[in-house]
Amino acid sequence: HLTTAAGARYALTYRLKDLEARLPAREFVRLSRGALVRIDAIARVSPMPGGTYLVTLAGGAQLPVSRLRARVVRDRLLRL
Repeated sequence: HLTTAAGARYALTYRLKDLEARLPAREFVRLSRGALVRIDAIARVSPMPGGTYLVTLAGGAQLPVSRLRARVVRDRLLRL
């Protein structure tokens, strides 16, 4: 499903990978197999044990970053 900043939820009929390919890479980052977020919606990135991160969004939602995506998140978000 897709959740907007206003909290509306929509069911997706295609893979998240396909949606990621259609969105501008400089504005969105993939956090895990099931999470893709807009960079300016991220309020905080907190380090977690095991070299992963916990992303807190502006609305208060928290999303874990997978170990495979942790390097990408570190390189893209923590350099901003």
